[in-house]
Amino acid sequence: MLHVRLWWHAAPGLAVACVVLAVVQAGAITVAMVASGHLIASTGAAMRAGVDSAAALQSWRWLAVTVAAFVTAPVAAAVSRGVEEVASARYLAAYYDLVVDTGVHPHAVTHLEDPANAQQLVSAVEASRDWLFLRGIGGTWVALSNKLNGVGALVVVSTWRWWVGPFLVVGWLLLSRAVAHWRSVVFDDMIGETGLGRRRASYLQGLLVERAAAKEVRLYGLGGWLVGGFVNAWQETMAIVSRRRLRGVSGTLPALAVLLVLNAAAFAVLAADAAADRVSTGVLVTVVQGILGLAAFGRQDDGETSLGRTASCVAALAAFRTALGLSFLPTPAQATLDTAPISAAAGKVELREVTFGYPGGDRPVVEHLNLTIPAGQAVALVGVNGVGKSTIVKLLCGLWPPQAGEVRIDGLDPAVDVAARRRVSVIFQEFVRFGLTARANVEAGAGWQPVEELDRIAVDAGADHIVAGLESGWETVLSAEFTGGTDLSGGQWQRIALARALAAVRAGAGVLVLDEPTAALDVRAEVALFESLLRLREGLTTILISHRLSSVRHADRIVVLGPTGGGGARVIEDGTHEELVAAGGEYARLFTLQASRFAAAGGAA
Repeated sequence: MLHVRLWWHAAPGLAVACVVLAVVQAGAITVAMVASGHLIASTGAAMRAGVDSAAALQSWRWLAVTVAAFVTAPVAAAVSRGVEEVASARYLAAYYDLVVDTGVHPHAVTHLEDPANAQQLVSAVEASRDWLFLRGIGGTWVALSNKLNGVGALVVVSTWRWWVGPFLVVGWLLLSRAVAHWRSVVFDDMIGETGLGRRRASYLQGLLVERAAAKEVRLYGLGGWLVGGFVNAWQETMAIVSRRRLRGVSGTLPALAVLLVLNAAAFAVLAADAAADRVSTGVLVTVVQGILGLAAFGRQDDGETSLGRTASCVAALAAFRTALGLSFLPTPAQATLDTAPISAAAGKVELREVTFGYPGGDRPVVEHLNLTIPAGQAVALVGVNGVGKSTIVKLLCGLWPPQAGEVRIDGLDPAVDVAARRRVSVIFQEFVRFGLTARANVEAGAGWQPVEELDRIAVDAGADHIVAGLESGWETVLSAEFTGGTDLSGGQWQRIALARALAAVRAGAGVLVLDEPTAALDVRAEVALFESLLRLREGLTTILISHRLSSVRHADRIVVLGPTGGGGARVIEDGTHEELVAAGGEYARLFTLQASRFAAAGGAA
């Protein structure tokens, strides 16, 4: 069972301790049942024989055993709860590790960009915050304790009539199975079929309280519309659960009827035996406790009910990992994947007959693309919007594997080789703005750096004046949502992102890619940024992507991408700025068009 495997992976020693305590507790309860019956029987005999009789001494012995059993059971339960809390925390941490590992492995983002896969990962994250899931972790030991208590009761009842206990156990198990199935359907609907609806409701609710959306929500009067959308989405989602819940209740009624008949028959037989003096008063008391104790086989308290929820969530996560080609538990190789050493030299980039199209697309984005960038060269990729420039960046990073052809960084495949991936540093169009310190935002590209090194990186990125203006310098949180934090402008964030990329270069990345991250800068600022990067490119292969051709004219080489014959993009022109302008082709046409627009705008474009 996957749930048990995760327990053993997370806290093997504590799990064994919980099992031992559950056995002690169940044993004490069983002893209490038997001892209390003997106590009643021996007390009657002692009253008839006298205080100083052997029967009286026997009664005192059974009293001691009964008291010891009644004390041991709750003490074991109390100790067990303490151990369970520590063990449950470790289990939850192990589950979190699995979710995170699933998100970052494999290196490609294909599984995250597929809506169905994204929903499964979101469901796994949501499950870990669900009180049912959290209760179900400790519910493992509640269920074990209940079943052990039931086994003790079964032994007690079997000493009276061996066949009564098994029949009653079957009845309780039938009811337990029916109720568990009903609850499982309800819970699965909550997480599965209603997942998209709940995500939409949560998104709309978030817009009402998030700082980022506050201005437009108030400016356009969206409050009422968002509230209405949230209410409708939530009600429609919960209606699905309610319908299934009502339909499922009827499935438990036959099992309940069978159980009532079996219990009535058992008590009738016991009453007949008592009336005929076939059982003593002590045996009668013990057997009654045993029959009632068999309810442990069908108990559906919060802990045991939630256990099914926890187990199903773990099973769903395991199935998702299997579909992604991952083992249920991370292997040592997966855990140490990002520790491989990398070279510090400029990287060579090769794309050979590469064809790639996104799932659901009617044609490939790039087709039979061939491009080689020697180590240390600065290359600009240009072309009309949507031609596939950013797609090529994803292929270079190994975020998407090509459907045909080869992508190589220093001869290695970035889709499968961590050393190749770590050789590439990228500033994406939509780079991450971490709500962390300025230091953490830059060190995300390379790990811990001394302040002196951070200062040098900031100077190279043109971010030194930004850091100098922060209240706490590198330790300032770059988000006004935190006390002492501050917000940055779009242009300032781009400098921080550039510093992050340069930090990765200092850590060994030999290929630096700028995928149009400078949209918030004007033309002059973008040109200045690119030219400063070109001056820093010693020992570095640089790939510049921009729709502003004037910004990349000083690159060693300009590669023009364009569609051919209605298919995916290929290289249609390749040369220096001067060579391409002189050739009078697509690049010359685009450059002339942009230059005329810039001139018409008075040089302010």
